[in-house]
Amino acid sequence: MHTRQWQQLNEVRRLFDEQIAATEQEMAGFLVKTPYILLLSVTGINVVSAARLAGEAGPIEHYASARAINGRAGLFPSRYQSDEVDHADGSLVRQCNRKLRGAAMLVAENLIKCHPYYRGLSELWKQRKVDPRDRRCRIANRAMRMVYQLVGGRQLWRGKGVDREYLLAKLQEFHRVHKTPLEQTIRDLNEAFAWLPKSAYAAEAKPLAELVRKKHRGPQPIGDLMIPLLIRLGVAIEKKVDRVESTTSEARSSD
Repeated sequence: MHTRQWQQLNEVRRLFDEQIAATEQEMAGFLVKTPYILLLSVTGINVVSAARLAGEAGPIEHYASARAINGRAGLFPSRYQSDEVDHADGSLVRQCNRKLRGAAMLVAENLIKCHPYYRGLSELWKQRKVDPRDRRCRIANRAMRMVYQLVGGRQLWRGKGVDREYLLAKLQEFHRVHKTPLEQTIRDLNEAFAWLPKSAYAAEAKPLAELVRKKHRGPQPIGDLMIPLLIRLGVAIEKKVDRVESTTSEARSSD
């Protein structure tokens, strides 16, 4: 009886895992159609957190500045004033978009965990006995300013002494882990390519070119499917296989 029960529970767990993976794949399909895909160049921001933030924040053109995002998310303390009493360091304000605040806090937690610069800030404030909730709020506040600059300016991460991550390679790895169909993977990579600045083409092509040069088994290796994308990035691919050469010539003629 117990064996039958845990087998049934395992089936439920497996079903939930499949639903979560399918949902995350769908989120990636929506994300690549927005400039929020540029956030993948930041260490610590993945497809799920970037897609959640994009869904809750909406078009970046609706915000006059980064402060508008922080104000809508309520990433500032409440203030109590009465006669001569003035406390400006209360808890977070209650009137806000709580879903947007949750998405911003998720980004902040990921940055504290994975990004050296923001992790260093958090450790510095920890040494100064700053409350952990206040530390996350401060990081979220700074992160939204960074998000506004990258998404609004159509830029990739640079600065703070940290090398940026390769956006297309990160997206391709996400789809590999989620076992996404090759057609959707290539479609999402091409959608994401449209948001890249031309100055980043050479850097973004390097990890993908390495994938093409590797030998794969199977009737339709993903490396061959990415050859047209690499050509658009300005990389010349040389292979001895006639099928690949024909694909390359067709892609050049279409461009």
